Amino acid sequence: MSRGDLERIPETARWQACSRLLAKLPLLYDIVYRPAVGESYDEREHEIWIEMAREAKDLADAFHLPTKTAGELAGTISVLGTVLFGRDFQFDRVAESEEGATLRIRRCPFVEEADLLEIRHDLLADRCVAFVIPLVELLNPAYTLRYIRAACTGDRACEVRVLPKEQATPDEET
Repeated sequence: MSRGDLERIPETARWQACSRLLAKLPLLYDIVYRPAVGESYDEREHEIWIEMAREAKDLADAFHLPTKTAGELAGTISVLGTVLFGRDFQFDRVAESEEGATLRIRRCPFVEEADLLEIRHDLLADRCVAFVIPLVELLNPAYTLRYIRAACTGDRACEVRVLPKEQATPDEET
């Protein structure tokens, strides 16, 4: 392979191909391995997503992404989501205060790939929870994250709230 061969594929096309494959990969694993692994599949897969959260934290640390406040955590989640899973992840900050910060996910590559593969959306929620809640708590142990709405459970969009752990009600604690 020459450098010229690689350059024939524009960088934006390479980025899109990589992120689309990464969004599709967990769905393909589910199709192939869930029937063979059985009931322990979700628990085993959660460990993978938690490890991915650790890698995302390392990336945030390496590039000194801000994590002191709920607003900073929300921004860092947006950045990491885009870097790891592609530009098809689109976030809006809806609200920010001392009590927390709310993000709306306007577009999710996992939902889009599930649609293309004709996979039920309800299989996506556990993966997202297994990644993003540990990610927030690894980035700043004083904070956690709660879901307000989730597109994969039938809502029009996803909405999540980053808040101090002491503000999470006892039945919401992780």
